[in-house]
Amino acid sequence: MTLAVSGLTFPCHRLTVGRRSSPVQTREQSEEQCTDVHMVSDSDGDDFEDATEFGVDDGEMFGVASSALRKSPMMPENAENEGDALLQFTAEFSSRYGDCHPVYFIGSLEAAFQEAFYGKARDRKLLAIYLHHDESVLTNVFCSQMLCAESIVSYLSQNFITWAWDMTKEANRARFLTMCTRHFGSVVAQTIRTQKTDQFPLFLIIMGKRSSNEVLNVIQGNTTVDELMMRLMAAMEIFSAQQQEDIKDEDEREARENVKREQDEAYRISLEADRAKREAQEREMAEQFRLEQIRKEQEEEREAIRLSLEQSLPPEPKEESTESVSKLRIRTPSGEFFERRFLASSKLQVVFDFVASKGYPWEEYKLLGTFPRRDVTQLDPNKTLLEVKLYPQETLFLEAKE
Repeated sequence: MTLAVSGLTFPCHRLTVGRRSSPVQTREQSEEQCTDVHMVSDSDGDDFEDATEFGVDDGEMFGVASSALRKSPMMPENAENEGDALLQFTAEFSSRYGDCHPVYFIGSLEAAFQEAFYGKARDRKLLAIYLHHDESVLTNVFCSQMLCAESIVSYLSQNFITWAWDMTKEANRARFLTMCTRHFGSVVAQTIRTQKTDQFPLFLIIMGKRSSNEVLNVIQGNTTVDELMMRLMAAMEIFSAQQQEDIKDEDEREARENVKREQDEAYRISLEADRAKREAQEREMAEQFRLEQIRKEQEEEREAIRLSLEQSLPPEPKEESTESVSKLRIRTPSGEFFERRFLASSKLQVVFDFVASKGYPWEEYKLLGTFPRRDVTQLDPNKTLLEVKLYPQETLFLEAKE
């Protein structure tokens, strides 16, 4: 493998040398020594001894480049679901650089906007978009030394929603540029499109505004922890000033809305009281109407029954009839009397029907005899007047049942 293929920057590249161990131990425990390696383009093979003579192969000497060839991709190519892609990205990032890293938002870029920009003004945050590129020589250093620095991780966690995307594969790169054009406009998309591979990773700082989303900063991978922190803090300063204005506007708006809500609530209660009063009146009128209808229907039914009974009564026998005739005199509760003649052989039910035809149904009234006092309505209606001793004449009284 040549130096150019290994990814070493010409003419000078900074290398880190440490004891061989696991990736996590290498980053956390080894005592690192740094040196600048200067290269000339026209050096021939005689000036550089083959590293294999010292028992070190190309993969160990150029771990950055060769290890990248063996690593799993940060994100599947042509990722259809952004949430699933971010899950894989987070898992692979942890596998490579350890668990101390920014908390990446799992979901679409649109969902990240909603989380960062569209809550209460006091709860809003800046949006940091990390654009990864496995083929950049700056990526491993940026991830391990910048993004995994505890100060950066803590500051991002407190003040930012962090979203990530892998630009290594062309399909994923094209998809992000499409999202970028839609959300930030063609100028920002073109700026990212023109970034060379060795300028990655990129860190975009986005602030949500009333009418659009503003890109406050585009941070390239060739930076330091201190410089990255300064630029994050500068973005926060701009954001905090805007946030205070938004909080003030929101508080004033909520105060106006509270006054309006109270007025609307008072008006609603007044309307509700008027409506309840009106409905009560309507219910009372409806109930009166219903009862009146029931009364009319009952009266009509009673009248129909009365007429039916009246029509079904046998003819009143004449006084000079040759058959035995019983003459009954009946006193109503109002003191009026009505009389009628019946055949002595007529059943008691005929008397009940006669009384009912006059408006006094035997279900509601008792027919009382005088001497002896008895309740005639308790007698068998199928017996004859002669059998119940209502012959030859009798005076009866009508009394309402309790």
